Amino acid sequence: MTNLEMETAEELQIANYGIGGHYDPHFDHAKKEESKSFESLGTGNRIATVLFYMSQPSHGGGTVFTEVKSTVLPTKNDALFWYNLYKQGDGNPDTRHAACPVLVGIKWVSNKWIHEKGNEFRRPCGLKSSDYERFVGDLGTGPEPRNAPNLSPDLGKNVWETI
Repeated sequence: MTNLEMETAEELQIANYGIGGHYDPHFDHAKKEESKSFESLGTGNRIATVLFYMSQPSHGGGTVFTEVKSTVLPTKNDALFWYNLYKQGDGNPDTRHAACPVLVGIKWVSNKWIHEKGNEFRRPCGLKSSDYERFVGDLGTGPEPRNAPNLSPDLGKNVWETI
């Protein structure tokens, strides 16, 4: 679904948030000063994240992207995808996110962190900071899909894409 190599991705992680459950703002990628964060894995930095919503609380539990001041409310069986790194390899500060407190109900999520190694040709590096994907799985080669639900002319200005 992402057109990225899963061989070097981390195992699927599952989390449960009950009433008041939340997660403080953070990045999924290692920052430059944390260069040894994934050294033991030998897979490079976390290039992308897929967050699966396995349940839907009645109220609360949104995923908020703090830098772009936007919230995605959890909907059961939806998935949220974003690239943690710019195409040239630097961390994207706009991907700082948090899990808002669950107010009523419970929230189950699972996430998949995809690493750089093995994706050198699946997501080629960019030479300029303005190089970005127009849709999930865009390699910059070949024709664009005509009716892809995740095709967005503004995706370079946004951080995430609901798939």
